[in-house]
Amino acid sequence: MHKNSLFHGYIPRRMSDGNIRLRPFRILDSPFINNSLRDKDVLKTSNLKEFLSRSWFPFWWWMKRTYASLHCIEVNSECIGFIGLYNLNPDKSAEMTLVIFESKNRRFGYGSRAYNIFARFLKRYFSKIIVRVRTDNHASIAFWTKLGFRELYTLKGIKVMSLHLRKLIDEKNFRCLSDEKLKS
Repeated sequence: MHKNSLFHGYIPRRMSDGNIRLRPFRILDSPFINNSLRDKDVLKTSNLKEFLSRSWFPFWWWMKRTYASLHCIEVNSECIGFIGLYNLNPDKSAEMTLVIFESKNRRFGYGSRAYNIFARFLKRYFSKIIVRVRTDNHASIAFWTKLGFRELYTLKGIKVMSLHLRKLIDEKNFRCLSDEKLKS
């Protein structure tokens, strides 16, 4: 049993907001996601390493073992990416990966909406979310900064950013508040 497998009981299996839906990662998603993660732009934006095997089953097993909670992001019933948590430290922090595979699906707010849906439930169990982004990935840095993440440090070309969930989530509207709005 995976050390974080009990965590799945805390987050709903399916979450949605309009045409955005988060659903659990399934074995049948493996070939599509495995092929999508071979794209150099996707690897660059996600800070993931290319998986060596071309077979989908070892890839599925690796994803299930890496992420304690892993959801596909669907828009109008089409899988466009995934969001996952790893390195869980209950009541303290978790690390997150959010990937939108194709550039044609970026810059429409899908990633922000998926994050906000997910974060609504995470604040109950974690005070801080951490993301890792390559320093040359300006689009991802801007994305996470817009959501309220702040840089902790940079090491070997990776910028580590964090967000204190319990301070910045507006439970009523399910969106992140800016620091300026919190001060007023």
